[in-house]
This record gives sequence, C-alpha cells and structure tokens, in this order.
Amino acid sequence: MTTSGIRRMNSQNPKNPENSADKRSETAERKRAFAQVMDNVDLARAVRLRNEYGRVRWLVSWYAQEDGFWLARLSCPKLEDTVEALGQSRCLAIDSATRHLLDLLHRQAAENAANEFE
Repeated sequence: MTTSGIRRMNSQNPKNPENSADKRSETAERKRAFAQVMDNVDLARAVRLRNEYGRVRWLVSWYAQEDGFWLARLSCPKLEDTVEALGQSRCLAIDSATRHLLDLLHRQAAENAANEFE
C-alpha cells in the first residue's frame, strides 16, 4: 500500500479528528441557518399578528430580552392596563399575552353582567 493510499484511508475514517471537526462545523452552520430561517418565520408571523390585531385597535409590541426570551406587550381600548408576557419566540410571547388579555376581558364582562342584575 502506498503512502497516498494510507492518507486516503485516514481521511475517510470517521474516527479521524479532522473529519469530526469538519462535521461539527458543518452541523453548527446548519443549526445557525435553521435558526435564522425560524427567526424570519417568527418575525413574519408576529408582524402579521400585529396587523390583524391593529384592525380591532389592539396594540402589539415585542422586545428581545437578554436571556434569549421575548417580551410581548399587548393593550386594547377596553382595558386600562397593558398585558406583558414572556415567550421563547415573539409569537409565543404574543400568544401568551393574548390569552391573558382575553381572560381579563372575559372577567370584566362577567363582572359587568353580574353588576347589571344587582
């Protein structure tokens, strides 16, 4: 066997440290690319939600937190307070804030209905 044949066999060896470093680098690059695509999808959906909520005069904003989470703020004309919620993405934070705001609106409606019958 020639020296070049030994080199060729070593480069194809999966236990070769050069191959594992290349694969780790390639895997890390794929993860970064996937994360970027998912972030773009999350941003597009958050903008779409903001537009939809704006049609009923709800205000939506979001902010990246230092710990990697997102803070969504949501307000509507029927409540004095602004609702804030955290999520692992913009949309998860918006969804959480939406559920909380709807819960507050339902409670307010129930209280108003109970007061009408008194």
